[in-house]
Amino acid sequence: MSEENKRKLNEQLIRCVLDDKLSNDKKLRKMDYIIKLGADVNVRHEFGYSVLGLAKLIQNEDVIKFFEERGVEDFGFDRKKAEDFFKSASVEEINRALKVLPDGYELNCCVDLSKRGLTELPDFSRLVVGGNFNCQYNELETLKGAPREVAGDFNCYFNNLTSLKGAPREVGENFNCQCNQLTTLRGAPSVVGGGFDCSGNLLDSLEGASSKVGGTFDCSSNQLITLRWAPSKVGGTFVCSFNNLTSLKEAPREVGGDFYCQCNQLKTLEGAPKEVKGSFYCFDNQLISLEGSPSIVGGDFDCSDNPLENYNEKPDKIGGKFRAPKIEQVNIINGGNSR
Repeated sequence: MSEENKRKLNEQLIRCVLDDKLSNDKKLRKMDYIIKLGADVNVRHEFGYSVLGLAKLIQNEDVIKFFEERGVEDFGFDRKKAEDFFKSASVEEINRALKVLPDGYELNCCVDLSKRGLTELPDFSRLVVGGNFNCQYNELETLKGAPREVAGDFNCYFNNLTSLKGAPREVGENFNCQCNQLTTLRGAPSVVGGGFDCSGNLLDSLEGASSKVGGTFDCSSNQLITLRWAPSKVGGTFVCSFNNLTSLKEAPREVGGDFYCQCNQLKTLEGAPKEVKGSFYCFDNQLISLEGSPSIVGGDFDCSDNPLENYNEKPDKIGGKFRAPKIEQVNIINGGNSR
C-alpha cells in the first residue's frame, strides 16, 4: 500500500471517530472496515491525540471500548507537537488537520503563522485558540479564517489588511493590527481584555473599535479627525498622537494610564478625561489656553510647544512635573497645585 493511501485511510479513521452524524452502530462497523483496509489503529492526529484519546475527548463509551479492546494507547493533546506542526505545515496541511475537530473545539496552544508569506489564513473560524494567535508579517488582505475566539494575544500587524472582517469576536489579552492599510475598524473584536493597537493605519475614524479595552489603546499615526467611537473606558494608556484632531470631544472618560494627544491640531482640551492616573501629554498642538484640561493628573503634565497665552486652567493636581512653553520644568510640591 502506498504511503498516500495509508495516510488517507488513517485520516478516514480519525474522521470516523469524530463524526457525530453516524449512529454508534454504523460508526463501529465503519471503523472496523477502515482498519481491515489497512488503517493504522495506532495513528496519532497531528495534535497528538490517538484514536482512543479522541474517543475520550468526545466521551463516546462504545468507541472507547472498541479501541481499548484492540490495545490502543491513550494519548491526549500534545501542545508542543501541535505548536511545532503550525510553525511548518502548509495552509492545506493545517486545513486538513483542523477539519477533523468538532465545532467550538479549543486548541489549548499557541498558533504561530508569522513571517510565512501567507496570502490567506487556514480555516480556524469554527475553533477557539487557548493561547496566542500570531499571523503578523505576512501578505494578508483579509482575516477570513481567523479563530472564533482567542484567549491570549491576537497579532496581525504588518500585513496588507484593509478590513478586520473575520477577526475573532473576543480576544482575552492584546489585539494588535498596527501597520496595515485599514480605513475602518469595523469587524474588530467586541471584547479585548488587554491592549488594542491600531496605530499606523489609514483611519479617519474609530468606528468599530471595542467599547472597553482592559489595557492600552493606541490609535496614533492615523488620519483621525474625531475621537468618536473611542472606548469609553481604557484600563491602560490612551494614545491618539500624530493625527489630525482639532478636539478631544468623545475621548475616553476613564484612562488608567497615560494620555497622549501630542502632535495634533488641538485648539482646546475640552473633552479630555477629568482624571488621568498617569501623565498627560498635549505638547506640539495649537492650544492658546488649557481650558478643559483634566482636574487631576497623576504624573507629568506637558503642554510645551503650544501658543499658550496663560496657564490659568492647568490641572488642580499634578503628581509629577509641569512642562509649559517659556517655563522651566518644576517639581510639583505635595503632589499637586491649585489653578
